[in-house]
Amino acid sequence: MYNTFIFDLYGTLIDIHTDEESPEFWERLSYHFLYSGYPIKPEALKEQYREEVSRQFSNPAVKCEFPEIDVHLIFKTIASRKGQCPDVEWIEETVRWFRRLSIRRLQLYEGVKETLIILKAQNKKIYLLSNGQKTFVEEEMRALGINDLFDGIAISSNPGICKPDPLFYDYLVNTFKADLSSAIMIGNDATTDIEGAKRVGIDACYFHSNCSPNTIEVDCKYQIWDGNFRRILDMQ
Repeated sequence: MYNTFIFDLYGTLIDIHTDEESPEFWERLSYHFLYSGYPIKPEALKEQYREEVSRQFSNPAVKCEFPEIDVHLIFKTIASRKGQCPDVEWIEETVRWFRRLSIRRLQLYEGVKETLIILKAQNKKIYLLSNGQKTFVEEEMRALGINDLFDGIAISSNPGICKPDPLFYDYLVNTFKADLSSAIMIGNDATTDIEGAKRVGIDACYFHSNCSPNTIEVDCKYQIWDGNFRRILDMQ
């Protein structure tokens, strides 16, 4: 019997599609910079953003196998090149604009909220273990009405560590006192979610969704290929 359910977010609970490649996206984001007194061309903004992403991965803040980037620091660095130091409020606003302008689809998969509510009513411990930026995750969970259903929300940008790194699971345990002795990991990615669970010695359930990477074989105890999220309730 599983008493601890650990969920991935994007592609598992939330059906999301973003587009950070279109010229229109970078043009609109450059207007935000212009209005704030940091004029920069869309092409230059895109190039500098990608350069900062590469720089952070090359020199991560946390020495680990799978580091996470800090989008806040990226925009702080880009704006600072204009000769001013942006304040915390502007950086946070910019990160929100970055995400909102890129979103093309955002919704829960069918059965997600119902399943989480049932698990909670059964006194199961429910945790989120998500690769992503804190600002993105918290805002989108709140918008979709699931932020209050978890006993702990672990987001990779907080410790600077991503799945499948076992150190991210350590963060979950140390921060929220999650008990992995009776835990199962549910996710839509055979590498980040399923492999990560194997690394820490817990069972896993693969949930195949429209956001899953092209996967031929998945090696885990439970597999859901028909999109029926409610089948998670059968694993108890």
